Amino acid sequence: MWWHDLEALPAQIAAEAARSDRPRIDRSANVHPDAVLDEAGGPIIIGARSVVCRGAYISGPAIIGADCLIGNQTMVRGPLLFGDGARLGFSSEIKNAIIEPNVAIGPMCFVADSKIERDAYLGALVRTSNHRLDRETIKVLIDGQAVESGRDKLGCLIGPRASLGIQVIILPGRIVAPDSLIGPRVTIEKNLPSGRYRLAQQIELY
Repeated sequence: MWWHDLEALPAQIAAEAARSDRPRIDRSANVHPDAVLDEAGGPIIIGARSVVCRGAYISGPAIIGADCLIGNQTMVRGPLLFGDGARLGFSSEIKNAIIEPNVAIGPMCFVADSKIERDAYLGALVRTSNHRLDRETIKVLIDGQAVESGRDKLGCLIGPRASLGIQVIILPGRIVAPDSLIGPRVTIEKNLPSGRYRLAQQIELY
């Protein structure tokens, strides 16, 4: 199950940090002097040509791949795997997540306890919900069956090449199918087959 990948993250990052054949922060990476790299909770690895902008805060354990962008005033809380070519927009927060290569996350997003697969796009102000208001553990619907995750915090799985418009909200444990296009302000309350979705509205002249 995809949330097991999240549980394996700390060990994966520790193993990568233990390698002695390369520096933790690549010499070609550009980390702004006003960015904060906090390794109190675990190591931080930053790959070649990646840029960490002014005001960013990264708390380990975390791997930032090559050619990534961590935007201004962002908050990154490990454990986190940020794949090559991924981008995190201004003032977004991300924690305990797997972000695969070439994912783009727009400004002022919140992504937590989630996995986002390659080439997905999240517009500004996309939110992943990661816990239930009744504080029950989160079940995930897979092949028509509700699977108990055993977790009180779990976000979502966003499939490859999915595109989410501005202000989309995803409820806990939901799955966004590959190649889906979700229009602005949609709340994803259930798993949907791959397709194009928009919020219907009625505008009246008064």
